[in-house]
Amino acid sequence: MKSKIAPLFFFLCPVIIFAQHIDRKVQILDSLTHEPIPFASITTNQKTGSIANEEGEFRWVLPEVVTNLDSLKIASMGYQTLTLALSTFSDTLVYLPPKTIALKTVIVSNKTLSPAEIIEAIQENIPDKYDLELNQKKIFFRESGSQLFNALSVSVRKSSIPEFNQSFWDSTLSKVPRKNEWFNEIVGTYYGDYKIQKVEITKALELEDKETTAVFENLETVFEDILNNNIKKDSYFKIRSGIIGGKVDNADFINAADTLSLEEKETKEKSNFLKDKKSTLLRLTKPLFEDKEINFSILKKASKYTFKQIDFTYLDDTPIYVLSFTPKRNEKYEGTLYVDADAMALVRISYKNIKDIKSFSLLGVSFKEYLKEVTVQFKKKKTGKYALEYLEFTNGTEVGIDRPLVITEKNKIVKGRNKQNELKMDLKIKTQQNQKYQLVVFETLPMDKAVFESFKEKPTVLPINLTEYDPTFWQGYTIIEPNQALKAFKIEK
Repeated sequence: MKSKIAPLFFFLCPVIIFAQHIDRKVQILDSLTHEPIPFASITTNQKTGSIANEEGEFRWVLPEVVTNLDSLKIASMGYQTLTLALSTFSDTLVYLPPKTIALKTVIVSNKTLSPAEIIEAIQENIPDKYDLELNQKKIFFRESGSQLFNALSVSVRKSSIPEFNQSFWDSTLSKVPRKNEWFNEIVGTYYGDYKIQKVEITKALELEDKETTAVFENLETVFEDILNNNIKKDSYFKIRSGIIGGKVDNADFINAADTLSLEEKETKEKSNFLKDKKSTLLRLTKPLFEDKEINFSILKKASKYTFKQIDFTYLDDTPIYVLSFTPKRNEKYEGTLYVDADAMALVRISYKNIKDIKSFSLLGVSFKEYLKEVTVQFKKKKTGKYALEYLEFTNGTEVGIDRPLVITEKNKIVKGRNKQNELKMDLKIKTQQNQKYQLVVFETLPMDKAVFESFKEKPTVLPINLTEYDPTFWQGYTIIEPNQALKAFKIEK
């Protein structure tokens, strides 16, 4: 009699595949319109996750070991959830069918609520609906920015230092790039809650024209050399622009001699890089919650907005209210809210300004914040609580200066006249700057308080500088797929 144990064992146990970290890029499309579906959530039963970018693209890394039981789930609001076998999935295009819902027949989990009642319910029992405790988050963070000088000129009216003549300023400012772009990316772990955080950076990338940065550094060196050769040791400066004036010490005008070794410089650069990323992450995430409330001005000033329920849909099996909002009077934003109809929890909010955020012009100085666009998306954990999954923040500002500037060197120790040198000129500067931040949280795990307190930040990473986008740089890492603008980035020599 032949044994049946081996075939039975083979049938019951999963088939194991060794995948060796295969990277795959996929785009998610609407099955009817073939339009990209942005910000879809991608998860596997191995607890790893990702999110599609604004063009519906995502990249994921096939785990080293995959069985025939492992699956990939793609979910987006308003679409049927798609579950695919990891061991056989090889497509680069995925089509999600829209989920058609009759509004009046599906709201069974709650009584019919008005938009005002939904908004009020969102702020109730926040600690029961959101994970506000200490945890560790696996993150990918991208910063992108651009600066454009629409005007940049200096007209010299008087200069007692011959080197600071009109030709010098014309030649110097001609070397300043009128447009500059940059991208920074990090992969790491974010520890803490929404009040206090610690950051560990694993790897970092920088796409930036170092020659542009060198232009500013070289200009600074030239200024220092000229000042060192022309001003007295114990001088101080009087700086006046119109009726506004102040005093600056010589030491503040000229940097102290650089005495750091190369190793000390690198250590300082790593420390500054970590501090900068931590500060930016804290500035973006800390305001999300305050005093056990969701801290969006749209919700806290709900009476100043008009809310309308425009749809009812599903995210996987979760029923979702979809509400639009517009300002009543002087408020500045319009957008859309997506609310878990069972838990009355905010799942996603997207909004942008429809008028300038800030704007002033006084005595030749102007400032305008003309763009603010925000998307925040939360994801339900297995505990039933929501945690941050994606944050996108875009900001645009304009700054203008059209004023006279007088810099006077004075010295009380040198015999003779108190005034030593003077530079009078007219400044005209107009610059526009845009910045965009994208934070993706791939995994959120609980963290013990003692472990958090004992964790020490270690500044060990500096970004690797590239002059053009390299699709292989993040091979083996889960990131949010770059958009076309980033893929096309290249510094022309």
